[in-house]
Formats: sequence, structure tokens, C-alpha cells
Amino acid sequence: MIEVKTKYTLEMHKEFLSFLFFRGEYYRYKRRSFTMLGLLLIVLWGILYFSMHFSLLPCILLAVGIFVLLWAHLIPHVLSKQNTKEASSQTQSGLNIVFGENDISISSEGDNMSGTSKLRYKALFKVYETKKDFYIFLTPVVAFLISKTGFISGSPDELKVLLQPKIGDLYVVCK
Repeated sequence: MIEVKTKYTLEMHKEFLSFLFFRGEYYRYKRRSFTMLGLLLIVLWGILYFSMHFSLLPCILLAVGIFVLLWAHLIPHVLSKQNTKEASSQTQSGLNIVFGENDISISSEGDNMSGTSKLRYKALFKVYETKKDFYIFLTPVVAFLISKTGFISGSPDELKVLLQPKIGDLYVVCK
């Protein structure tokens, strides 16, 4: 039995959203790639703007370049602030997660929400392990965030040993 107490913080949520946007199931490119693309589009805008008479192409390049830069750097931070404010009960109380032999038990003792739920391992969508955290996805966008520093009993290595045989290829190490 492995027990984890997790308390969501704004920083933890920012890291999760950056992971979701740039390394998760659907987005395989790193933030650096989007930054370089945005800067390249802005440089192309400058070249075309000063070498052509008025044209719509430089304006489109500038707009797309600015959008790509904003998307890569600001959107995860804005979304994390909104989501953390909305989930204040988990932020204050946190979750107790117990990984048993057959299932996962999740309990909460907050002001707005309390109770215990059980989840079978076969119901997991995917589990990602990063340097600092585990992201246990129930769906492609809903996940439990587990910090490697929040283990009450057991260790991150023991959790990895428990999960890998149970979910197989759905366990992904991202280091």
C-alpha cells in the first residue's frame, strides 16, 4: 500500500498545464519550438514589410507570429490561475490517494467536498512520470497531480513498480 497526500498549488498547476500543452498526449513539441516559430514569423514579417509595398501577407505573418508566442508562453499561466481559483477546496485541503493492490482510493476532506472514491487500475487513461510529479490521467484532459515529495508511505519508485505491470504501455516516463 502506497499513500500520498497531495495539495495543489499554483506552481504545480502551471507545470501541469505546460506539460499538457507541450508534452502531453496531443502536443509533442516543446515550448522552445513554438517560440522559434513565432520569432521566425515576426522576422519574416519584418523582411516582407520593408521590401514590399503594402500587402496582406506581412500582416498575416505578424499576427500569427504574435499569436504563437502568446500561446506558448501566456496561455498556460492564465489558465492555471483561473483553474486554481475555481478549485479552491482541493487547493486548501488536498487529496489523500492510497494505491492498493487492486484499486486506488481517493479521499478528500474539504469544506465544499468530502468523501472517498475507489478507482480500478484498468480505468486509467495514462500515467506520466516527470522529474517532479506523476500525472495520473482519467481522461485525455482530467488528471490527478501527485508530487513526488508528498508520499506518506512508500516512495515514487515503489509507485512506479506498482503501476507499470498493472497498466503496461500506458505508463510513460518523461524525464
